[in-house]
Amino acid sequence: MHIIPVIKGLESEVEVVRNAFEEAKPDRVAISISKEELEGLRTMPEDFEPELSRYEEMYANELARFGEVAAPPPCYVAALELADHWGIPLVPVDIDEASYSDLYCRAVGGTDLFRHSTRTWLLKRKTFRADTPEEFVLQWDRRVNNLECFRTIESKRVDAMSEGIRAAAKGSRGLLAVVELERAGEVAARLKEKE
Repeated sequence: MHIIPVIKGLESEVEVVRNAFEEAKPDRVAISISKEELEGLRTMPEDFEPELSRYEEMYANELARFGEVAAPPPCYVAALELADHWGIPLVPVDIDEASYSDLYCRAVGGTDLFRHSTRTWLLKRKTFRADTPEEFVLQWDRRVNNLECFRTIESKRVDAMSEGIRAAAKGSRGLLAVVELERAGEVAARLKEKE
């Protein structure tokens, strides 16, 4: 099993995914998106124009210091295209949308929502001292998900991804897992714990 951490939004990550496919020669690919997100990528119109939240706009603007940024995430589009081209099953391993909505409603209270929405003002003034896109993405994640309720949600996503990857690996001779950088280390650690 190969786990490759990817940076969502950065165009140069397409090459990272291509190289991972060439090196791993997978017979199955797990990807850290939901089944609904995968279906959205498959049916996306040519003239797709993404609607970004304030957080996503700020993330994209900061990430652009390190190269061209695009939506949907080029790393996921590349994984889909390569898997389809080679006839390799692509397995979405993130929480489905209904489960995510339920988890979000249970974990995030009104006060948390207020605190989270007002943080955009603080983020606008924040200077991220990162020399690499990896450093920036991890700094951003720590800043945006530092409320306990959001850490709980991300922990549940890690559980879902690690379980999904474990299930996808059954019967596979060479699984490649394309996982967002922010969660890749935790996913790898969770998989190791259960070995």
